[in-house]
Amino acid sequence: MPDPVNLTGEIVTAIDGAVLRGHPLAVAFVRDDASASVTFRGGTYVYNSTQLAIWVRKRDSGLAAAIAERPRVSLVFVEMDGPGARYLAIEGRARVAPELDQEVYDTIAEPERQQDPDRNGVAVIVDVDSVAGAGENGFFQQARS
Repeated sequence: MPDPVNLTGEIVTAIDGAVLRGHPLAVAFVRDDASASVTFRGGTYVYNSTQLAIWVRKRDSGLAAAIAERPRVSLVFVEMDGPGARYLAIEGRARVAPELDQEVYDTIAEPERQQDPDRNGVAVIVDVDSVAGAGENGFFQQARS
């Protein structure tokens, strides 16, 4: 049985600042035409022990638009030579959270803020349902009860 979702320790170390180490998370979602889309999201970080935050530069299209109808997303992180977890496969439900725009924008890495200096994007929160990964202490699984 998996442990409860708890985005702490080596998971935070891996995700937060991943883009600065050249390893942004890949996020998969389903477009309006039912095709899959996978994009790199450098503005991703651990928001709290059960949620991720993502700054999405296009407020009205792409990921932000898709999750209104199809909130299920998958994220993948791989970094073989960095700190913390080496591999993460994350499943969750995403939602646009404009009330968090300022906080999320201010928290993402500076290179990501430079990609959207006029703050045209929007905050997205992912409620994490499961995490499977490998880290310094071997393989692990976490799931929401």
